[in-house]
Amino acid sequence: MTQTQQTRFLPTQQRAATIAPSTYNAQTRSVEVVWTTGARGRRFDFWTGQAYEEELVVSSEAVDLSRLNNGQAPVLNTHDAYELENVIGVVERAWIDGTEGRATVRLSDREDIAGLVRDIETGIIKNISVGYNVRKYEIISAANRPDGGTLPLYRAVDWQPAELSFVPIPFDAATGTRAATSAERGSECAFIPQQATQPAASQQTPTVGATAETPTEKGRSMSDETIAAGGTTYTSDLANGKFTLTAAPATDTRAAYIADLCARHGVPQLAAGMIRAGTSTADAGLQVLAELARRDAASGGHRNVTPRIETVQDEMQVRLAGIEQAILHRVSVGTQLDDNGRRFRGMSLLEMGRSFLEAHGQRTEGMDRLTLASRMLHFRSGGMMGTSDFSSLFANVANKRLRAAYDENAGTYALWARRAPNAPDFKSMNVVQLAGAPDLLQTNEAGEFRYGSMSDGAETYAVLTYGRIVTLTRQAIINDDLRAFERLVTAFGFAARRLENRTVYSQLTANAALADGTALFHANHSNLITSSALAIATLGAGRTAMRLQKGLQSEELNLAPAFLIVPATLEQTAYNLTSANYVPSTKAEINEFRAGGRTAVTPVVEPVLDANSTSAWYLAASSAQVDTVEYCYLDGAEGPVIESEVGFETDGVSYKCRLDFAAKAVDYRGLLKATA
Repeated sequence: MTQTQQTRFLPTQQRAATIAPSTYNAQTRSVEVVWTTGARGRRFDFWTGQAYEEELVVSSEAVDLSRLNNGQAPVLNTHDAYELENVIGVVERAWIDGTEGRATVRLSDREDIAGLVRDIETGIIKNISVGYNVRKYEIISAANRPDGGTLPLYRAVDWQPAELSFVPIPFDAATGTRAATSAERGSECAFIPQQATQPAASQQTPTVGATAETPTEKGRSMSDETIAAGGTTYTSDLANGKFTLTAAPATDTRAAYIADLCARHGVPQLAAGMIRAGTSTADAGLQVLAELARRDAASGGHRNVTPRIETVQDEMQVRLAGIEQAILHRVSVGTQLDDNGRRFRGMSLLEMGRSFLEAHGQRTEGMDRLTLASRMLHFRSGGMMGTSDFSSLFANVANKRLRAAYDENAGTYALWARRAPNAPDFKSMNVVQLAGAPDLLQTNEAGEFRYGSMSDGAETYAVLTYGRIVTLTRQAIINDDLRAFERLVTAFGFAARRLENRTVYSQLTANAALADGTALFHANHSNLITSSALAIATLGAGRTAMRLQKGLQSEELNLAPAFLIVPATLEQTAYNLTSANYVPSTKAEINEFRAGGRTAVTPVVEPVLDANSTSAWYLAASSAQVDTVEYCYLDGAEGPVIESEVGFETDGVSYKCRLDFAAKAVDYRGLLKATA
C-alpha cells in the first residue's frame, strides 16, 4: 500500500449525541452527556464530488480532549458561536469510557435560560450535538474495505471535539450532508489515502494530449481560458460557444471544474446534478451555454450582446441609510453600526447635511452655518418632499426611537385586558357576546332532535385619535443638540403608554353603563361587594361571587379570578396575600390565592387607581375564559406614529405624534369590584 497525503482546510463538523436527564444535579446545574460513540455516518466530499462514510476513532490516542478539559469548551444553543448570549454552559470534564466519549457539562444560572434548563432537567430537551475538528483522516477506498462497504471509509484518527450544543433536531449522519458552518471555524486536516500500488511510470498507457505535469491542487481557482489539472489541458470560450478538451480529467478535478464553471457563469444550481450524473466537462459547457441561452430568450434576447445598465442599489439611499444609522446610534447607543453607518459616526449634524447636499450636486463651499442648516431642511430632491430628503431622515429616527421607548414601557393593562383585532376605520364597532350552547336534551329511540336558540348582547365603541405637535428648530441642528431631540421623542413614547393605561383603567373607575343600561359594577350584576377590605376572607367572597355568575341563558360559567388589581396603596397587602412564601398560622388560614395555590391570582399594581379610590380593589378573570375589557388600535397604526413637516412660519421641522386607540368593557361577568 502507498500513501499520498493531502492537506485541506476542513470546517467544524457536527454529530448527534445524547444526554441522560436522570443525571441532572439541580444544586450544581450539571448533567452527564454521551457526546460520541464513534458510529459511522454518511457524508459528502465537496472536493471530490463523492459520498463517503466517516468513522470517528474513539481512543485516548485519536481524540484530543484538551479543549473539553481546560474549561474553554462552551455549551451552545444550536451551534451558534457568534453571540455571547448563546453560550448556555461550559464543559467541566470529559473522558473516554470504552468506545464512548462522555462529559459532564454545567449550565448557566442566567434568568433568560431558566426555562431551557428546566426543559433539560425534565427531559423535554434531550438532543445534543458535538462540534469537532478533524486533523487527520485515514482513507480506505471502497475496493479495499474489509467489511464489504460500497463507499470510501474516512477514519478520523486525529480529531478534537470543540463544543457541545443543545439542538431541537440533532445532526443525522445518514443524510450525507455537512452542517453549513463558517469557514472561519475549522482546522487544517490531513487526508491519507490507502490505495493499491500504482504500476511503474513506464508501464502506464499515455493518454492522448496528456502531459507529465503534477496535478494541480483540488479546488484551485480556474481561469476562463486554459486550465491544466489532473494531467488534462482544456480550453473554454463560452461567449463564442467554443469548448476544446485535450483529455478527460479525473473525477475529482472534473467535479471541481464543473462547480467553478457553473459559479462563474451564474448557474450554480446546475453543478450538483451534472456532477452526480457523471457529465463530462465538454457536455457541462454545452449545458451551461444552453441555460444562458434560455435565460437570454426569457429576458427579451440579446442579453449577452447588448450591454445593460441596471440599478442594483441607489447611492443616495445608501448614504441616507448610513446617516440615519449614525444619528440613531447617537440617540440610542445600543444601535449597532455597520460599515455604512461608521463613516458618518464622527460627523456633526451640519457635517452630515453638507455631505448630503454635495452628494446631490449642491455646492456648500463658503456657506455659513445658518444658511447650511436652512438648506438642509428645505432641500427637495426632484422638486418635492420625499423619503430621500434630509428632513424625512429625522422622522425615521424619531419613529424608531419612539417605538423603542414605547415597547420598553408596557402598561399594566396588557397583563389582564384583551387585545382585540385592529379596527379597520373610525366607525363604531359592535362587540357581540354569544351565550353558551343550550343544554342538551335527552332523545328517545327514533326520537327527533329539538332546536335550541342562542341569545347575544352587544357593546359598541370606536377608535379615537390623540396627538401633539412639537418642533426641532434650526438652532438645535446648528448646536448639534440631539439630546433634546431624543428626550422629546422618548417622552412621546412614554406619554402614549400612559394614555393607553389611563384609557383602559378608566373602564373600571368610571363604572359606566353597559348595553343593558346597568353600570359595569352593580348589585344587579352580582359583581359588587361593599365593606370588603382586602383580606383572605373578602378574596374568598369575591371568588364565590364570580363562580356563581350565569351566562346569557342562565348557564353556569364556573369562572375563577386570575388577577388581583389594586391601587398602589394596597400594593404590600396584595403581595402578602399572593406570595408563594405565605405560611398560615392555623389550618383555617390556608391561602389558595398564593402563587401555586389552587386559585392563584396575579397581583397587578396600578397607581392610576389611587386617584379614584385608595381602598377599592378588583378581581378579573382570564380574558381567554371570558370577555372583560378589550382594547384595539387602528389597522396599520399599532402604537404611536410620528409624522414630520418642514415649517415655513416656524424655523425648523415640526413633528406630530399620533395615537389611534380605544378600550371598552364588554362584559361584567369576568370582573368584580370590592370597596372597603
